[in-house]
Amino acid sequence: MEPARPTSHDVPAQASPPPVILTRALLAKAGVRVKQSIPGRMRVRVNGLRFREREAGWMRRHLGETTGVIAVESRPATGSVIILFQPEGTTVRALLTAIVRQVLQPRMYQEVPEPLPGFRQLCSDCDDHGQSGFSSRVRRVVWLSGCMLYAAARLWLFRLPLIQTPLSFLGLAALLGALPLAREAARDCADNKVTVKPFLAAGSLITIAMGQAFSALQILWIYNVAELTEHYVARRSRQAIRDILEVAPANAFVMIDGMEVETPVADIRPGDIVAVHTGERIPVDGEVAEGEALVDESSINGRAEALARGRGDTVFAGTILSQGVLFIRTTRTGEDTYLARIMRMVEDSLANKAPVEQKADQLAARLMKIGLAATALTLLITLDPLRALTVMLVMSCPCATVLAASSAVTASLANAARHSILIKGGLYLETVGRADIYCFDKTGTLTMEQPEVVAISGRTPAISENAILAMAATAESHNQHPMAKAILAMARERHLSPEAHAVCDFKAGRGVLCTVGGDAVILVGNRAFMDEHGVDVRWFDKKATAQRAMGNTVVYVARNGGAQGMLGIANPVRPEAVRVLNCLRGDGVRSLHLVTGDSEEVARGLMDIFPFDECRAGLMPEEKARRVDELKQGHSVVMVGDGVNDALALAQADIGIAMGAAGAEVAMEAADIALADSDLEGLMKVRNLSRQTMRVIDQNHYLAVSTDLIGAALAMAGLLSPIMAGMIHILHTGGILLNSGRLLTWEPPVEPMLLCSGCPRNCRCGNNDFCRSTKKTC
Repeated sequence: MEPARPTSHDVPAQASPPPVILTRALLAKAGVRVKQSIPGRMRVRVNGLRFREREAGWMRRHLGETTGVIAVESRPATGSVIILFQPEGTTVRALLTAIVRQVLQPRMYQEVPEPLPGFRQLCSDCDDHGQSGFSSRVRRVVWLSGCMLYAAARLWLFRLPLIQTPLSFLGLAALLGALPLAREAARDCADNKVTVKPFLAAGSLITIAMGQAFSALQILWIYNVAELTEHYVARRSRQAIRDILEVAPANAFVMIDGMEVETPVADIRPGDIVAVHTGERIPVDGEVAEGEALVDESSINGRAEALARGRGDTVFAGTILSQGVLFIRTTRTGEDTYLARIMRMVEDSLANKAPVEQKADQLAARLMKIGLAATALTLLITLDPLRALTVMLVMSCPCATVLAASSAVTASLANAARHSILIKGGLYLETVGRADIYCFDKTGTLTMEQPEVVAISGRTPAISENAILAMAATAESHNQHPMAKAILAMARERHLSPEAHAVCDFKAGRGVLCTVGGDAVILVGNRAFMDEHGVDVRWFDKKATAQRAMGNTVVYVARNGGAQGMLGIANPVRPEAVRVLNCLRGDGVRSLHLVTGDSEEVARGLMDIFPFDECRAGLMPEEKARRVDELKQGHSVVMVGDGVNDALALAQADIGIAMGAAGAEVAMEAADIALADSDLEGLMKVRNLSRQTMRVIDQNHYLAVSTDLIGAALAMAGLLSPIMAGMIHILHTGGILLNSGRLLTWEPPVEPMLLCSGCPRNCRCGNNDFCRSTKKTC
């Protein structure tokens, strides 16, 4: 019998490879790293595939034959492999094993197919999603601009006759340009949407049919430029909230037979014991089985200081272990974790935001009715199709409905970006100027992120501040706690060097003990730590109470069993914060609220500093969101925050404002506006920019509508030709763009703007329509 031949796709069969035991070292050896892993989708970076088309194709084919895989895409430019799979049909571990096996013992294929069919439809998270639509719009604008330049040069520069019949070059070009608009108009009509597109499409096609292709090109060019501008803004606006596994680690270490084995988080199950060391993120929700450590839970509760966690305490995925080691018994993983549930609630809140009715849509409906009536009336009275066409050309100009608003909004977004303010769309720019309730988080928003030493007190006048600080710095020289870093920073600022020491013993959540010079023992820690070592610190009680009343943390310093001094450590208030909140109050904001996860004592201390109307402390993320929702009854609410714990409240508010590029990524995604430089003055700047933008849009609408109506009247009277109707388009488009362009260089003030120019009391009402001083309409 003739031996079996290899298929056209495969090389001759190879011996079965030995089994691969997946370990952390093996993944490193293969150059494989998980970049994202969620149920049903995984993205892996493989170093060996970068710039290697053939090997990337082999990997794609190999994984495509793996059980449970739906679709695969490999990207040689970055070495990435994206896999869509059925969670019930395979596991992340099995897929990683297949990838490692293909890297270390590659199976070669003679013919490599393209990505499996349907990948683009299945993978809605692909990096280049939406790129083709934007590129086609750019090509359309460039192509129409070329046709316009050709026609304008031939007609006005060389004064040559311009053939505009439907079958001429211009006629065919205009027809090709009108087809996409006609398709969009048909979709709008099928969806019962009232837009200007059907009117523009009808006007363009009729204009082409009547031999006025140049005028039709003008309509199409202006419309496509406006659409390109809006599409560009939309592409740079809101991105989808990233999955919880972008916040939590992709892999974790699970205790198996007394050893730490690296395991994908997606494969961890309830009951597994997970080991987490200093500096690592906790990957699961669970209960501490063994160990003691400081955990930074600011992503959950917004508290500035790390909290001590030991046996029996509950910990959450996404929080960071600042110091120590914990062995955590898993209770919830993946999409069931607390942080994942908060993320889903954020996504739901973002998806359920009801869009407000835009002025441009209202104006489009009115202009459409007026334009159709004026065109029909002209045709009925004059029986002159050319005159009716001229009226239609004038009334079909999209400037009033598109450019009047979009050009002003685009200029304002660019202005805001120049001032380090990122606004994710015109809707939020419009809304923030009339918001009348502001809610603030504390940590990272009203206060700085890094704590500082704000007070040093000695046990006796003979003990100097520098001596106390030097002792504290010596004990904390190897500690990574934020408060230790604050002590060391102050020591460096005063040019103090820590002493050499022999022994350091850290007690998570309490303090540190170190031995200096062989016999001197220095203690730095809280009161419980001092009591544990028999150090009497009652002399500091009055000063400690005062520090705690201001929301500061108290740290004691002792040497050889005797108290030496006390440090007050705080996250200092931002220098501009009080002034900005007072400006908001003077700008018409009805009430200011503090909503924080910090303690009641700390929050009450801030009430004495800031002009807040009300304070809610000790709030979890969903409680913050619930409070924001309560305040929304009949009011427009702005929430200002910076952490994951603020994300749900940011999404729930009418306007969410995130602080700083260093803030939590999920908060930046959930917010509608981001102050990239963490400067609270941006709150006033964006309010004033919003009001100025609304003024410019109103001016643009007035200019566009008035020129349309005047042009239509002239056309009905026979005093305007179709070419002149097109010139009206260009002239008032230029006027609108110039007027909107003023916003590019306009400097938004930090102080409240004077809204009532005729008010005898020179008030700043915060309302464009009604002056509270004169009780009259401005």
